[in-house]
Amino acid sequence: MTDDTARGTWGLMLSCLGGGVGGVRMTTRPVGHVTGTRREAGDALLRHVSSFEPRHPLNLVRRTVYEQGDGYLVIAEGMTQTFEYAFRLARVVHDTRPDLPMAPPQPAAPPPPVAPPSY
Repeated sequence: MTDDTARGTWGLMLSCLGGGVGGVRMTTRPVGHVTGTRREAGDALLRHVSSFEPRHPLNLVRRTVYEQGDGYLVIAEGMTQTFEYAFRLARVVHDTRPDLPMAPPQPAAPPPPVAPPSY
């Protein structure tokens, strides 16, 4: 674990379930990067989560944000389905291509999550 004053480059990571040709899978991607202290990166993550507008569900009825460990959990409830988006910080400790720019924030929403199976 890194203390709040540790400086570095931090990924603002988003994880969600996504559907595709290969079926349902968990996807994680950076939605941005912050260079600074862990505390500064945490503040940036909270700002991002606060302004996050999920693409799904289409008819959003309720959006609840939970603080969870080092990140946040967004539960987006729709008319017929509920979706979960997990946000967390990840400090870059190694990069095989530091000459390339970091992945910029993605303007498009993540792939649509699918509802969990009902048993």
